[in-house]
Amino acid sequence: MPSSIQSSFPPSLKEDIEAFIWAQQIDRSASDLTIEAYRRDLAQFSDHFPDRTLLQIEANDLHQFLSELHDKGLKPASIARKTSVLRQFFKFCCLERDLKNNPAEQLESPTPQKSLPKSLSLEQVTALLKTAEEGLPSITPFARSRDCAMVYVLYATGIRVSELVGLTLDRVDLEAGYLRIQGKGNKERISPIAPVAGDKVLSYLKEFREALTVETTHVFLNQQGSPLSRQAFWKTLKKFAILAGIPTSLSPHVLRHSFATHLLQSGINLRSLQMLLGHSDLSTTQIYTHLAPEHLKTAHKRFHPRGE
Repeated sequence: MPSSIQSSFPPSLKEDIEAFIWAQQIDRSASDLTIEAYRRDLAQFSDHFPDRTLLQIEANDLHQFLSELHDKGLKPASIARKTSVLRQFFKFCCLERDLKNNPAEQLESPTPQKSLPKSLSLEQVTALLKTAEEGLPSITPFARSRDCAMVYVLYATGIRVSELVGLTLDRVDLEAGYLRIQGKGNKERISPIAPVAGDKVLSYLKEFREALTVETTHVFLNQQGSPLSRQAFWKTLKKFAILAGIPTSLSPHVLRHSFATHLLQSGINLRSLQMLLGHSDLSTTQIYTHLAPEHLKTAHKRFHPRGE
């Protein structure tokens, strides 16, 4: 079992928390980002009860803990995530650690206020792609080709930035015109890639990537031959946005939303969009119906059993 649990965990909780995190890694194949979020949330929880054992924590204690987070101004979405982690943790302790009573059983998550995703107009996307083709000032041809390919792939496929930087050579089939994406929970999906974006990737691979003698099979590398980080690409994207005259704060997720919005406006159905985005639940995709053109809204209202 991992021994890297934070020292802030009280001894009485440390073993149970470590066992829970280990189970998420091994049994559920949780991602590194998810595991890190579990660590932070459970560390904050254990710090709130430094002198309690697991058996001494009651339902009222959990309600008080979450209420104080709300009073401190924590967003409902963050409180909902912490509530979910606590429910999972105590359920695990009941199943695997001989905890008799579950104090988190009746916890209810606050309903996060759904906001419409930001997206770019078609004109803004065109300006961004043109800027990516021209490249940033004073960069190498290698970086220019790589950055251009990444921006094109992100908008052409709508994949997440973690999926983009994690893409490996064996998952790219440009001749067939698709990528095999390793998504959340290690679920794999096929993502078609438009020929224009495929050409940018092929140019980068043939002119630069294939000449590198490196052990990694990642597609997009930095100048040292290591996989490019999400943070590095994010910074590049922000610079492109400034040069393209895009006023909104541009992130990789905005391009993902733009991909989804533009497809929906072109008439794609929600189920197909769900598959392209890699959403496990259609309800996650349905937020885009707020952005649909009027005729799609009318059709949804007419034919969907819950459309009224």
